[in-house]
Amino acid sequence: MKAHELVARQRLVAARRVVVKVGSQALCQADGRLDSRTVAGLCQEIAALWDTGREVVLVSSGAVASGTGELGGRPSGQDLGKQALAAIGQPLLMARYRQEFAIARRHVGQVLLTHADLGDRSRFLHARRVMGELLAAGVVPIVNENDTVAVEELKFGDNDQLAAQVAHLVEAEALVLLTEVDGLYTANPHTDDDARMVTFVGPRDHAALAAAGDGKSAFGTGGMRSKVLAANKAGAVGVVTAIAAGKRQDVLRDLLAGQPVGTVFAPPAGKLQGRRSWLATSGRARGVLHLDDGAARAIASGTRSLLPAGVVRVSGQFAVGDPVDLADPAGAVLARGLVRYASDDAAKVCGLRSEQIAGVLGWLPAGELVHRDDLVVL
Repeated sequence: MKAHELVARQRLVAARRVVVKVGSQALCQADGRLDSRTVAGLCQEIAALWDTGREVVLVSSGAVASGTGELGGRPSGQDLGKQALAAIGQPLLMARYRQEFAIARRHVGQVLLTHADLGDRSRFLHARRVMGELLAAGVVPIVNENDTVAVEELKFGDNDQLAAQVAHLVEAEALVLLTEVDGLYTANPHTDDDARMVTFVGPRDHAALAAAGDGKSAFGTGGMRSKVLAANKAGAVGVVTAIAAGKRQDVLRDLLAGQPVGTVFAPPAGKLQGRRSWLATSGRARGVLHLDDGAARAIASGTRSLLPAGVVRVSGQFAVGDPVDLADPAGAVLARGLVRYASDDAAKVCGLRSEQIAGVLGWLPAGELVHRDDLVVL
């Protein structure tokens, strides 16, 4: 094991507060019903970690899959939408967790979130307080997206992204993503015999994202690419992330003991603080500002504000103060910030110098579209 990987794995060992996310494919059988052995083993491992002094938050998929299984394994969406299936499956999922954790004399608390809960700064801080109270009381928080009420524009998209946001919410030191495979591979191991597992990914390793692909599972909404993006998001706030097989016996015990299990992602040396950390992990973009080459280079330096002159196009609908993504000419998102213009006005001043704006709008709302104090480079 090389030195950088050893250091990253030692951070897993030292972590006292851990977020564990388990995906539907790891948690369920092929027909969608919960895999009894996997659920029992997961709960036993988490309870054992609590007994050693660690605090563990569980982010669990499986509500839609459980609802599907309860109705006889019909494909999701054939007769009922996912929101209705989640309404059926969520109480089944929680009842099973409550039963298994009761064996270990642990109480559980259900926490259902939508993107709006964490995308709003005040609600984010309220959720942080409640989660802190549960952890202080020794209660295991079990988190899922509130699929029953979430609409498309409010959805996290998958529970990998939710888990990264929860890791920031509870100020965890480590994030573990349990899935159906044992780590990140250089290619799809199901279709490529030459695929090999990657045991360590360094900060800002773009090759890892390219290797992850876009594959999605039968019941899940994410895929390996989603997990790599979640690891990057968690890394931005100093959280070390590991991907491992959810059905592997003692996977959490071995990972958090420093064993060479799964793939570990090292966070960058520095981490974002305060509002910038919230913006990077929880501030979902309401629109995109498309930059020219010069503006993209300036923003990437991390020291410049975004002026209207550097913007070539605006997409989306947003108000003053909303989070927006800043994209380079190739369309890659390089930063996120709080915009000082509403979308209609921003579209009117694209490419204009500051002294020209008043002539178009009748006044000058701000010299910058996004000030550097309200901007984080991703």
